[in-house]
Amino acid sequence: MAIVGAELASLTRLEATVAQQQQALEALRTTLSTQIEATEWRGLAADRFRAQWREEHDPALRRLAGALDEAGVEVARRRAALEAAGA
Repeated sequence: MAIVGAELASLTRLEATVAQQQQALEALRTTLSTQIEATEWRGLAADRFRAQWREEHDPALRRLAGALDEAGVEVARRRAALEAAGA
């Protein structure tokens, strides 16, 4: 039989850290997107760079931010369940 448990304060800190880093990642993505679009740069290289940002990097950062959000929700759910169980 598996043993289940955790230090609740540690889970609370993890939840806060995940949320903070998710917000930081979203701020980074927004800052980069804004700067990339505002930069005066023309030509094929600029077009390729912007296309790669829009098609690959921006969506990847969005997915990562979403995954971090989901992870934070899961940590909170597990902490609440352990707390309710008296862990």
